[in-house]
Formats: sequence, structure tokens, C-alpha cells
Amino acid sequence: MRPPRINFTGGVFHVVTRCNNREFFFQRKADFLLYQEILIKAKKKYGTEIYAYCITSNHVHLLVGTPTGPNLSEFMRYVNGNYAKAYNRAHRKTGRFWEGRFHSTIIESDSQLLNCIVYIELNMTRNGVCPDPINWPWSSHQTHVNGEDNLILDYHPLYLELGESLKECQNVYHDMVHERIREKGLGRQPAISSGIIYGSETFVRDLLEKYGKFIPYYQNRKLYSEGNRFHSLRRFSLSRG
Repeated sequence: MRPPRINFTGGVFHVVTRCNNREFFFQRKADFLLYQEILIKAKKKYGTEIYAYCITSNHVHLLVGTPTGPNLSEFMRYVNGNYAKAYNRAHRKTGRFWEGRFHSTIIESDSQLLNCIVYIELNMTRNGVCPDPINWPWSSHQTHVNGEDNLILDYHPLYLELGESLKECQNVYHDMVHERIREKGLGRQPAISSGIIYGSETFVRDLLEKYGKFIPYYQNRKLYSEGNRFHSLRRFSLSRG
């Protein structure tokens, strides 16, 4: 039986879900468009918000908000289940599409929201697929920097605080991303992509006290400092991606 995880109204979760055996199942343009279509339907059904995303050939990153209820698991079950069925039907394929249960890291919005958006949208640049994230069409980056129409993306209030107008927000965000690229700040951040809870020490402890103390999965875990400012509920070695 899968252990329950902390899931609450008003949370922000970095979700990573991978294709089975990390195979490159997303191959045709129609595959990416189909996934986006199902995301839009799922958002309407569950009232979730998506603050960033990147759909790659063998995995997906989503930054999901749950403003209307603790329904992240239901949302992801709908997305992954319906996509796998539709994909297998379109490709006349049988067998498992996804590797298994999606992974989610609870992200403190005040301290890590913008960092997580940048991290997600730089995925294909970090992996050497394209030198600039604007060249990857299956992410939220083009909307964040150019304002392109996008039924998937929700602008987070912290993004909208980057400028006095949407255009100014786009310019400031563009500069943030390209400063990260120039400084070669493309390294993996395992606490964001593979952590359990990530943010300030107060944020992590408050969540554990409020939601996690009766869930065995979270009990007896230690907090680990990330650069003395942020904390993760999982320890990572320097070599871990």
C-alpha cells in the first residue's frame, strides 16, 4: 500500500512524473498536444493551478497549486491515467506508460517559488537539448517571457510582483533566466526535484507539525540544511542529480 503524503489546500508542489523505464514515449507533436489538452481538462475539473511546466520526451515537470482543496493526488491520477489510456490507444500500444507513482516536493512559495519556476523551465537547457529555453515549445517559458496565450499556465502572484506591468514582469523574468544561464547556474537541485519538503526551517517544521506527525512516512525524518538558509526533509549527496 502506498504511504499517504501531505496534501493540503493552498499548497505548491513540484511534481515529476517519468515514463516507464525512462523511455522516450513523447515522440510526436500530437503526443505533447494531447498531454496539454488533458492538463487543461484536469485543471477545470479539480480547480488546480499550474505555475510552470516542462514536458520532455520521457518525463514531465509541473509546479501545481491546490487553492481549492487537498486534491493533488486526484488531479495527477486523472492526468496520468487519462493520458496513458489515450496514448496507448493512439499508438496501439499495451503495457505501462508511467514509471510508477509521481513524485512531489512541497515548495515554500515565499522563498522558492521563482527559483522552482526557473529550474523547471531550464530543464531542456540543463540537459543540453537547446541552448535557450525559448527554443523548447513544450514548456511555460514562452508565456513567462513573451506572454503567449496559454490555457495551461496560471501567473503566480509572486511572478506578477516582478514588475508594474505584465511586460515588465516578462522582461525581469527573462533577465533572471539568462543571468542563471550566463553564470552557468544550471546544476541540478535535488532538494527541489527529489525532496520531500523544501523551504525555510520554520516552513518545514510547521508542515510536519500540522500535517505530518501522524503519517509514518514523515515520522523520524531529520531536517538537512541547504546552504544554512533552506532546509530539506531528505539528505542529498553532492554527487546526486
